Amino acid sequence: MRPWYAAARAMVKACLRLFFRLRGEGVERVPSGGLLLVSNHASYLDPVAVGSVVPREIYYLARRSLFRGPMAALLTSVNTIPTARERPEPAALRKILGLLAAGQGVLIFPEGTRSTDGSLQAAEPGAGFLAAQAGVPILPVRVFGSFEALPRSSRFPRLVPIRVVIGSPYPPRPIDEGEAKKDYYRSLADEMIRRIGELR
Repeated sequence: MRPWYAAARAMVKACLRLFFRLRGEGVERVPSGGLLLVSNHASYLDPVAVGSVVPREIYYLARRSLFRGPMAALLTSVNTIPTARERPEPAALRKILGLLAAGQGVLIFPEGTRSTDGSLQAAEPGAGFLAAQAGVPILPVRVFGSFEALPRSSRFPRLVPIRVVIGSPYPPRPIDEGEAKKDYYRSLADEMIRRIGELR
């Protein structure tokens, strides 16, 4: 890890442990090399919780509107990539694919946005498209407690324990002969949600 990233990660991890008793499971299953981490998304706490537990430097996505003033430099310094949630951005996609090809890890949320009730939502097919284009292992991750700690309807967090469970990496399956690409991307995205949902 770069020194600044390691320092920022350590500070955030200490805060999460203090206030939310953050606990990680399965960290030994995180491989090196290009890696697409896929997680459920129920709270603003999810990216920092996953990043604090995963024992390697990773990259994150965040909506472009957050990159304003000093916040833009801070987010960029901790590997956050600006992107538009409403529409695909070719430049952001190229950057993500380049990072994965270079052996980096990138965290995405296949659901696309935070859950309104804490339950897993259907995946966006764009997550499957990204997995198909990258061809790197996919690592399912599930965050427990973040919805109870800070749901999207709340402005202030509650001190609820947060647990991050890391599953086993798996390769994206190849496309079947005669299978429509749209259906293929959807199936890859659906498998992400299925594997996340199996984590306990």
